[in-house]
Amino acid sequence: MQAILRVFAFLLVQLGVALPGTGFAQQPAAASPIVLRKADFGPATQTRTTLSMWWARELEQRSQGRVKVQYFPADSLVKASDVFEATRSGVVDIGIWVQAYNPAVSPLSAVFTLPGISPNFRPAVLAASELMFDSPFSFFRDELRRLGVEPLYVWGVADQELIGTRPLTGIGALKGLKVRVIGREWPKLMSEFGAVPVTLPWPEVYEALGRGTLDANMGFITANWDSKLYEVAKQHTRIRLGAAAGPLAIMNKAAWDKLPDDVKAIVRQLAREFPDKLADLYEREVDKAVKEMEGKGVKFYAWPQGDRDKLQAAMEALWQGWAVEQEAKGLPAREALRQYLALLKKHTR
Repeated sequence: MQAILRVFAFLLVQLGVALPGTGFAQQPAAASPIVLRKADFGPATQTRTTLSMWWARELEQRSQGRVKVQYFPADSLVKASDVFEATRSGVVDIGIWVQAYNPAVSPLSAVFTLPGISPNFRPAVLAASELMFDSPFSFFRDELRRLGVEPLYVWGVADQELIGTRPLTGIGALKGLKVRVIGREWPKLMSEFGAVPVTLPWPEVYEALGRGTLDANMGFITANWDSKLYEVAKQHTRIRLGAAAGPLAIMNKAAWDKLPDDVKAIVRQLAREFPDKLADLYEREVDKAVKEMEGKGVKFYAWPQGDRDKLQAAMEALWQGWAVEQEAKGLPAREALRQYLALLKKHTR
């Protein structure tokens, strides 16, 4: 009889019921996982978005299921221009943020996306990541925390180029060109050579090119390919306008503070792994994208060296003008620019 009672008690414990006087304690219920909502404006098939989704899966796996990430790509939860505020306010827990969409927020972060500052993506993303997380120059991470968000990892875009509906044979082709750019410095650069800058969120670019309200888009090759802009724009440059690293994945600061320390350590490790993985991915995808777009009838242009030199000189002048403007506002822009250029040199092999 005693054996039967003990078996019965064991079964009750498995069901979450304790039997008084048996010596069996009720087992604690398993803790519910931490659920984080991650908002992204990129389509799920886009090269960079696929790695962002990898990050979410890795966090779940490495935390042994204690953290679950609900992923919302393609503006399905929050539009690109609203990501920062939505993350800061807690509408979402994690957001894929482009500072150039909100230039008044953390204006010093524009150093990472200055026109032409790095022609290659890998040194750019490694330098930006080191400056953001590991450098004694802590301005960026300190400022973001004051604004209510925690930086999680650095990402960016490679091979900034023009893709348009008109031939893009040289610098003269910019005159009168309605070109979509973001931030504050790119419009200045395009205007200097007679183009008409247009501000437009990324998800609206395809339709605008197709309807003729936009002549060209400033974007990186794999994104132009992923988003099939070549269907409506057959003219593409290979003039190396710079690899913009410095966009961030950010997290609501209050939500970050609540994470267990070991989960925070996992996130920091992923931040160290992400830049090289993204650079590897871009390097594999760029050649494939070019070949496929050529097969779809896209024509690629390399500008005469004289035109390219004029463009580079104008871009470098913009860096210095930007630094002077930000210093006048009390921001340590010259030091930020100096540090970033030094790290770019360090990471350029």
